[in-house]
Amino acid sequence: MQVRVVGSNMDIGQALTSYVEEHLAKTVTKYFDKAIDAEVHFSKDGNMFKVIVIVNEGVKGGIVVKSNAEAGDVYACFNEACSKSAKQLNRYKSKIKNFRRNGGGLKSIEPNYKAIDAMKYILPPQAFNVFEEMEEEETDELSQSLNVITEKTTDIESLTVNEAIMKMDLADLPALVFINKQNKRINVVYQRKDGNISWIDPRV
Repeated sequence: MQVRVVGSNMDIGQALTSYVEEHLAKTVTKYFDKAIDAEVHFSKDGNMFKVIVIVNEGVKGGIVVKSNAEAGDVYACFNEACSKSAKQLNRYKSKIKNFRRNGGGLKSIEPNYKAIDAMKYILPPQAFNVFEEMEEEETDELSQSLNVITEKTTDIESLTVNEAIMKMDLADLPALVFINKQNKRINVVYQRKDGNISWIDPRV
């Protein structure tokens, strides 16, 4: 597994890099032997360290596991995030096997993989405030000139509801749009503030 370790507002030494590479490979591949790529991003704010760990299979539609942590010690910070990833993978290990058995995440070799190509944009929060002040007929013109922070292609996958919830949870996403395998409609699952999960399935 290729591991990339980067830092913001701090230097990443060889000792920390080696520790991350060794422990991440040992912890994650125990449950996730298909993982081929990982990025570990450290940052420092005052006396606190933060880390985001992202592990993936390197193929469209594959499993992505994301975790984060914050602590006063950089090693403890990483250990907590790594432990979170391991717990998530252990929790979903049987569902991941079923997902794999059904061809999930194998777009490059699975002829029945179905998805809609889409674009994903990240907009600054003030963009929504501007929209509220505009007349409806003006919003189309404004949308063309919004200051998009980043954009990239993405797939809206064909998944069961259980698969969608699993992928949303593992990737630490607030919501996931997908094509419902059962009825072929665009569906949405999202995390509620009360800890429950909402599932939206349009009737038409």
